[in-house]
Amino acid sequence: MSFIEELKRRNVVKVGVLYSVSGWLILQIADLLFDLMGLPAQWLRLVLALLILGFPLALIFSWVFEMTPEGLKRERDIDHSQSATAETGHKINTVITVLLIAAIATVVLDRLIPEVRDPATVSGGDEFESESESATTQVSDSSAVAASRFAPAPERSIAVLPFANMSGNVENEYFADGLSEEILNFLADVPDLRVTARTSSFQFKGRNLDIREVAGALNVAHVLEGSVRRSGERARITAQLIRADDGYHLWSEAYDRTLEDTFEVQMEIAESVTRALGVVMDERQRERMHDVGVRDVESFIHFQRGRQIFYDAHSNNIDMAMLAEAANEFTVAIELEPRFAAAYHMRSDYAAHIMTKTGATDAERMAAAERQGADLAQAISYASNPYIKALVEVDRTLASSDWSSARERLEVALASPTCDEGTWIEVAPVFGYAEQTLARGRRLIDCDPLNFYNFSLSAAALLWLGEGQASYETALRGLEVAPRNPFLQSDAVDALLQLGRHDEALARARSSESGMHESRMVRALAATGEGTSARPLMAKAVARSGQWLGSFVQLQLAAVIGDRGTANETAAWYDGLPGGPLMLTGAVLECACGAPFDIEVTPRFAERLAEAGVDWPPPTIIDFPLMHKATVKH
Repeated sequence: MSFIEELKRRNVVKVGVLYSVSGWLILQIADLLFDLMGLPAQWLRLVLALLILGFPLALIFSWVFEMTPEGLKRERDIDHSQSATAETGHKINTVITVLLIAAIATVVLDRLIPEVRDPATVSGGDEFESESESATTQVSDSSAVAASRFAPAPERSIAVLPFANMSGNVENEYFADGLSEEILNFLADVPDLRVTARTSSFQFKGRNLDIREVAGALNVAHVLEGSVRRSGERARITAQLIRADDGYHLWSEAYDRTLEDTFEVQMEIAESVTRALGVVMDERQRERMHDVGVRDVESFIHFQRGRQIFYDAHSNNIDMAMLAEAANEFTVAIELEPRFAAAYHMRSDYAAHIMTKTGATDAERMAAAERQGADLAQAISYASNPYIKALVEVDRTLASSDWSSARERLEVALASPTCDEGTWIEVAPVFGYAEQTLARGRRLIDCDPLNFYNFSLSAAALLWLGEGQASYETALRGLEVAPRNPFLQSDAVDALLQLGRHDEALARARSSESGMHESRMVRALAATGEGTSARPLMAKAVARSGQWLGSFVQLQLAAVIGDRGTANETAAWYDGLPGGPLMLTGAVLECACGAPFDIEVTPRFAERLAEAGVDWPPPTIIDFPLMHKATVKH
């Protein structure tokens, strides 16, 4: 008898098939159970390793032993004339058939039943410390549904989800985030491809949601997801492009590379995605994509760390110590990657805050102004595309002592088709560009639908256009995305004040308990002429706002309660600071009360307005009757 025939006679082949099918089922069950129990992926790989090691042992066992009606016997002790081996073979066939049916059922159920989600992984909006809410508010399940009120997603649209960190090291989160963002930046620079902005797509980080739900919330037709495992100087990167409507994988790939090859991997992934989506790029476009990326891995790790600290600092009433820490991270990123435009731009924010911080010396302010100007100039020089460059040029112009080109800069930046927010472009309504600001806000909502800022920008523009009802509805839409966001809550109160629905505004201001609560109450009370009740709350609002925002809040609230003296005094203080005229423009925008101070006390601001061709006084958006009885008494 040949060796092959002997294998068949001893049921070794059948045992091998039985082991393979049962092992596959064990892996599927383990995958489901481990996911529900929140166990790390390493455990599943351990199960796989044990099954692989057990395979040859099972074959050896089936060669040596045989299951008979009398029990387990060594094969050489069996009386083969009684056909015990054949009987065992029939039993194995039956078991294989049952397991195959179970395997087919498992595949079918996996296709038909939506992914099970752990409710513990679903979180609502993050809140500020001291009752404020983060600028990067995370989306809740209900807001994901609310945000999906769009026209059908364009076929060439995609969201890049943050790649999962499989390394077991928290520090590698920054590596995974940086890699994901670089791929996103590559794709965002591709013509004819709509890419969801980072602010929205990264809100799904670490959350176990069905791909169709994610795509519906972001209004995209495709989703790119992946994982990163870093070990020393090597990394294993996996990526898969998924069609959202049916979950079909259009493309997937795994890369085992050194960290030095990370840039090339990012490029390969981006180019593979564009090919899979049928986006054709010429060589010039490919070279432009190549020029966008950050090549030094450690640089984008420091940038990601700095960005997180930056957002945390802004979520905590402008924590200057944290801003300094973030600036140091950006500095390291720049040292490693000298052409890192975004790092220059974000680092400039720390200097900008020093320029108008209470308690800073004149020397500190002037040095900060020089640093800010230098960083903005570098950000402009290394900007990856003309639209980002235009946004940064707005910041640089408005922070300077010459606004003669301000209108030109604003017009170019407002027409930008990108998803980049910009910073001070939001003051455009004061320059007469409320309609253009609204159009920009709506574009941003389309490509960054879970970012509260875009709803707030649109609500403010509608307010300045006198569209109070539309402003109110836009603020409510934003609150569906970020229910406790203080800026959107203020937008809703202001819209009601413009509509003359004072009781509703006061009730809404009173019921909201997140950051800026007292400021909303002061404005609502002032609109009804209740100055006596508003003044004590104003002191609390200023105290809560801290050393950087306190004076900014004081200027606006003093104006609406009729304390013209305090408003003028604060405005004059700002006028003497580097970047002060820009802060005064922001106060005019947010007060929406006409002229919150007398222009005579701010000669530098008056000069800047004249250079930009802006009329004074600005229009009265919300009527505060106490301003008509303004007093110079403090």
